[in-house]
Amino acid sequence: MRWLRPWRPLLVLTFGALLAAAVPAQAKRADPQDFYQVVAFGNFQQNLQDALASGKKGMLVYFHQDGCPFCHKMEQTVFTKPLVQKFFHKYFTIYKVNIKGNKQFVDVHGKSVSQNKFAVENRARATPTLIIFGKGGKELVRFVTNPSVDEFLAMGKYVVDGAYKDGTDFFNYKRKVSANIQQDIRRNYL
Repeated sequence: MRWLRPWRPLLVLTFGALLAAAVPAQAKRADPQDFYQVVAFGNFQQNLQDALASGKKGMLVYFHQDGCPFCHKMEQTVFTKPLVQKFFHKYFTIYKVNIKGNKQFVDVHGKSVSQNKFAVENRARATPTLIIFGKGGKELVRFVTNPSVDEFLAMGKYVVDGAYKDGTDFFNYKRKVSANIQQDIRRNYL
């Protein structure tokens, strides 16, 4: 096997290239920190107005807390999906709020509040809590606990499709659209 030694680096590179080519594009992971525009500070009311004026459907607020295992799991399994990032960035602005944080910002209604007060006012006690706000700071849909990729995409699609406007229950909607939702999002929404 001595004759293989000079070829070892070339074999390793070739095998590595073949392995990389065999991994499907969907398996690539995005950085979960790229999911948010910024951490929650500044002026949410203005950010929401700007988002709507630019054609977005609303603002997604992700309520979390440090050390939350469910938040960590969602960040690593849902927020890392390129399809999730592409879809949500196209239709929403996205912010992260620590439910125990004390930093001040302007909320969706124009009030100066701390992160923890904003969380209490929006009944975000369990983490993660995901809320999409629309025009005037109105809550359009909420999801408490860590959704699967398909459930999370259904949440965004619920707002993009305007299903909330006629009072359609989100959980019934989610059941109807969950089959092939990733393919539907790729084909019809991106």
